[in-house]
Amino acid sequence: MNTLFFIQLLTSFVVGGGAVALLLLLAERVSHRLSGIILAFPSTSAIGYFFLGWTLSPDAVSEIISFTFIPLGLSTLFPVLYIYSAEVLGKWVHAKRVHILLSFLASISIWLVCAFSVIAVGVSSITVGLGGFTVLAILGYVLLHRRSYAKPVPLTYTRSQLIGRSVFVGSILVVVVFLGKTLGPVWGGIFAMFPAVLSSSLMVLHWYYQPESLFPMFQKVSLGSLVVVVYSLTVMVVFPAVGIVLGTLVAYGVSLVTLVILFRIQPKSELEL
Repeated sequence: MNTLFFIQLLTSFVVGGGAVALLLLLAERVSHRLSGIILAFPSTSAIGYFFLGWTLSPDAVSEIISFTFIPLGLSTLFPVLYIYSAEVLGKWVHAKRVHILLSFLASISIWLVCAFSVIAVGVSSITVGLGGFTVLAILGYVLLHRRSYAKPVPLTYTRSQLIGRSVFVGSILVVVVFLGKTLGPVWGGIFAMFPAVLSSSLMVLHWYYQPESLFPMFQKVSLGSLVVVVYSLTVMVVFPAVGIVLGTLVAYGVSLVTLVILFRIQPKSELEL
């Protein structure tokens, strides 16, 4: 491992962890139903794309975008996988730490198997990718809205939780950059869609609440994932044209506009929850 690559890995860890900490602080300060949109905002994917572009090339990132949409759809579905797994496992497992660990392992195993299938099949068509994302996002939305649930639980994080989650997400970004450099950009791009923020949010909240209490906070994740789609499509166009620095700024600008639009189309009653 040369010095530059080590610096790239270290920088991805520090920058990624810090960005996620800021994202969580923002999610804590908006209404509970809209926090799901915030948690789906480009974080792991955006920083992963940037550092893949740095370690490889902007063109390499643009070329692998089409592979990432189905894994993104799987990440949108991840809260469903986790919560339903937790509900089933809760019938037999009563120790909270074990319950959380098994729920995470069960749900992330499904994500990994499906993500690896995307690599094995070689889904390179952007049309197929977006179609797969749409189906998975709709499925996630429907499953999270099958029943009426109580008012969303408070979303607050202690300093130790913020640090722990930042380290977790920073570590995922190191894996993204490492895989992109050693196994190829497709691997890095797919793992850029790893549900690091969502999974850590679910585990933290699961520690304090029962699985059914997790549904309300994540019901908007499918809607929020549209921001990541917009970000990815923008990256595909602008990275080869203007590079990773200006391209990231442009993509984030477009994503912020999309986020504002999503906020504005929400019913006023939900904004006040």
